[in-house]
Amino acid sequence: MEDLKEKADQYKDQLMSKAASVNQDSVFFTFSKPYSDSIDNGSLFTRTTGLFYQLIGALFLFWPFYVLYIDIDNGIFDSSFKDVMQWLFYFIAFTVSCWISFQIFFSRKDKFKHLDRSKGYVATTIASNFIATLGESASVFIAIIGTTVSVIGIFTDTSFGILEYFGLSGTGTAIADLVIFPIIAFCFLLLTRWISEAIMSRADIARNTKK
Repeated sequence: MEDLKEKADQYKDQLMSKAASVNQDSVFFTFSKPYSDSIDNGSLFTRTTGLFYQLIGALFLFWPFYVLYIDIDNGIFDSSFKDVMQWLFYFIAFTVSCWISFQIFFSRKDKFKHLDRSKGYVATTIASNFIATLGESASVFIAIIGTTVSVIGIFTDTSFGILEYFGLSGTGTAIADLVIFPIIAFCFLLLTRWISEAIMSRADIARNTKK
């Protein structure tokens, strides 16, 4: 038994010696180090977030053209004059909403270039900003599209189905919706901003606690 134990110790020492002699700075061990380092120091997030915001902005610019293509393909211009005019007002409201949302995201694309990563909580800061920015964009859609549909709904009963197309739901009364949609948009904007600031405040508390 003692001989076996001694041989096991010898093999163990030889194995450890060989392992120690391996060059752990070789590409085999360090190929992904730049990637992992960029995650640890936050540079990956600050560099890609700007591109991500630009991509979202570009999608907002592309979206109206896609909707226009789909509606033309579905024969929107074969409809009655009244339906075409209603569609035109909806499309203008939708396009303006997309345009403003593009500006919102595009204006934030350089926000994180000079972010002080030494303070930590980089991902928290970016997530907080994204929630606030998304809330601003969504509020624009709720306010502009909801108000436009409500105004048209005063003169026609066929406009409320458009709300479902955009994922919105009204009260069924145009005058009430004309008041409610701007309020909903403001409340949603306030809620997302509050969530964003709450996230950042917890990060600030954590930073101060470390000190």
